[in-house]
Amino acid sequence: MIGIAVWMAAIVVGIFLLVKAGDKLSDKIVEVAEKAGISPLIISIILISLATTLPEMTTSAIASYEGVNGIALGNALGSIFANIALILGLASVIRPLKSGREAFRNSIVMLLSLILVMLLSIDGELSRADGVILLLAYVIYLYWLYRSHIHVETVTRKGKSTPLDYVMLIILGLFLVAGAKLVVYGGRNIAEAMGISEYVIGATIVAIGTSLPEMTNALYGALRERGSISIGNIIGANIMNALIVLGLASIIRPLQTSASVLTIAFVLAVMVPMIISLKKNGGIGRPLGMYFLGAYALYLILLLSGVSL
Repeated sequence: MIGIAVWMAAIVVGIFLLVKAGDKLSDKIVEVAEKAGISPLIISIILISLATTLPEMTTSAIASYEGVNGIALGNALGSIFANIALILGLASVIRPLKSGREAFRNSIVMLLSLILVMLLSIDGELSRADGVILLLAYVIYLYWLYRSHIHVETVTRKGKSTPLDYVMLIILGLFLVAGAKLVVYGGRNIAEAMGISEYVIGATIVAIGTSLPEMTNALYGALRERGSISIGNIIGANIMNALIVLGLASIIRPLQTSASVLTIAFVLAVMVPMIISLKKNGGIGRPLGMYFLGAYALYLILLLSGVSL
């Protein structure tokens, strides 16, 4: 019993470090980029979306490196599902979310990203070659995004980076790694002690914890009646989870994907209605939000009941 309490504490502290260090690191990355005179467009396309997925990326990378396949895979796919079913579900119940045309266009890319993961997983594994394909797919997406938003802009440097800026980047990065190692340590030991699969731990506790930055942004957008912020951030994070997080993790160590069947089925069950709603209604209403929350509750019940995949 004491052991489980210690391991749970490790997960809680680890998630706290991931969220806080990830938040501070993202701010510092943007600050350094602005000082370097990097285009605001590039900052918004790459760095901001990267920032909110740093916890997932670091956790899955560390889990893959340490051979904890279930947490690496469960964290990435579980985060995609939690982002839509739990986070957008809560946000749209608080206040119906409205978005622009760009949300629908990028939601199609989100679906295609998941389909690519499914196709590469047909043989039951995401190999290192598959990981490279996923990363290349994200590069292609960034190019498409850049070309569709390209415009002439004058970029001015905002100050000059100092050695302290780069030291802070390294220190915050180390805190991020430490948080990820604590989460993996706690999750692996709880799974072994309670006879629960590592995948279930990764897809529930770890996935929800590492999705806290997305939850904060989505709920803030809903409360401020800025649905495009809530929806856009979730779509961008999900594309990164599918292509960058899984791509990086599988390059570090090939991932066995047989445990992901249930999660992918549930992801499709919420992702497709979401895309249809964005096309027809230009957003997500309360009834669909309630459906999302119901789907997430059912998913948790099935996972924790040990339903065979």
